[in-house]
Amino acid sequence: MILNLFPTFIAMILAVNLFVNSGFLDFVLNILKPIFNYIRVPVEILPLAIIRPISGSASLAYLNNIYSVHGTDSFIGLLGSVMQGSTDTTLYVISLYFGSIGIKKIRYSLVAGLCADIIGIIASIIVVNLLFS
Repeated sequence: MILNLFPTFIAMILAVNLFVNSGFLDFVLNILKPIFNYIRVPVEILPLAIIRPISGSASLAYLNNIYSVHGTDSFIGLLGSVMQGSTDTTLYVISLYFGSIGIKKIRYSLVAGLCADIIGIIASIIVVNLLFS
């Protein structure tokens, strides 16, 4: 069973590291900064929203960074906490669990999981804006 999961797990770790270290995230943040300023959401939360469906440990590390820079009771700290709790590690679940039992047709599961993550992100932004700003 471990030999079946090993390639999937290594590919996922490699993809997360490439995404984080490539500089693409900074490029996306610079493009989306005016939009996030307009809707009164700190742009620093976007990496958490992007990384959370991919890796739970990477998103927790980024949330810890948000806590150390901005504090746990700040708006961005509260938003990060609610976002962390209202989304799931969709790609991790699909790649690891579906790969372990040999499911190859993941299209509908992936779409449903990512839609649920997007709804969780939007709902967390709305709820935190309504309750804490």
